[in-house]
Amino acid sequence: MGSCHIHADIHCGLHRRHKNYWLKLTNKNPQKIFTKPILEWWKKSGRKDLPWQKDTSLYKTWVSEIMLQQTQVKTVIPYFNKFISAYPSIEKLAISDESAVMAHWSGLGYYSRARNLHKTAKMIMNDYGGNFPKDFDQIVALPGIGPSTAGAILSLNKIEPRPIMDGNVKRVLSRHFFVQGDLNKADLKKRIWKLSQSCIPDSDYDLYTQAIMDLGATICLPKKYDCIHCPVNESCIAKKKNKVEFIPYKKTKKQKKRIEYNFLVIRSKDRFLLEQRETRGIWPGLWSFPVLETTEKINHWMKLNTGIDSIEGQSHLQSFIHSLTHIDIKINPIVINLAEEKYDDLNDKMIFMKAKNIHTVGTSKAVKKIIDRL
Repeated sequence: MGSCHIHADIHCGLHRRHKNYWLKLTNKNPQKIFTKPILEWWKKSGRKDLPWQKDTSLYKTWVSEIMLQQTQVKTVIPYFNKFISAYPSIEKLAISDESAVMAHWSGLGYYSRARNLHKTAKMIMNDYGGNFPKDFDQIVALPGIGPSTAGAILSLNKIEPRPIMDGNVKRVLSRHFFVQGDLNKADLKKRIWKLSQSCIPDSDYDLYTQAIMDLGATICLPKKYDCIHCPVNESCIAKKKNKVEFIPYKKTKKQKKRIEYNFLVIRSKDRFLLEQRETRGIWPGLWSFPVLETTEKINHWMKLNTGIDSIEGQSHLQSFIHSLTHIDIKINPIVINLAEEKYDDLNDKMIFMKAKNIHTVGTSKAVKKIIDRL
């Protein structure tokens, strides 16, 4: 694993006319031209003050790596600090209520991550006595943890050198060694993983793991890449070919789907009616204002779902677009003021809650935006 001899069969997609360059590159020992320069760069310029780098632990690394999935560092930092403050240990997380965990995750998106953290914490308490496992196979068997996350947990805590393959690492490797094609295809995926593994040094593999992630996050960016300051720009094949912007291969983005929700913002004095959503679909398991597809049967819905048939008045707030990764939601908030407080007929998925307490349960940013307007 340590010598980083990268074989030609690892790198499909190399154009024939670059074969001689590739052979010359590998003969120079990539440990010197790739791994070592990245390490030296990180020691001088890498990020060393991220909150999960302080008093490192398997638990903190796990939480940070889950939060960083599909999410930028600058977004994660305040959520991580708040989460660790509330749940400083696996035990604290395991014994907490899921709604409280979701409240601390509210706004970060991809909410299945939070549920898996909570579920995994319970499993670790039951199966491993509260100690985060150090065996790779045991780690990847936990909910929400794949090979890359498991590799990062073990490598960053200097337990075992393991390859990782987050978006940043994938981009750095594919550009530097000019790996073309869809990296999600089985043959290319296998080869890029072999490439990642072959570039892990015998020593300082924990620092190298952080270094290559930092390089992708700060220098080798998807669009605003900074080749001038890249420590491996002289040996980068994509740069030599002037193809950096085309690597890695990008599928044509599908046009975002657009849907429309009518939010029933039901208010009784200083309380709002929230409904817990199903565990599938948009905002799974979060608390939200009730959603109605049509506004024609509001009175019928109120009577059927809450037992309330006395509506003092209703008004419409300005509609807005709430954007998710794959879908845009046009939200039409309809404010309904109740003349009475009648809670007896509410089902177990509904609750009236004071506005000042809504932050204690998991809600979407859309709900918070409407509350702030009122």
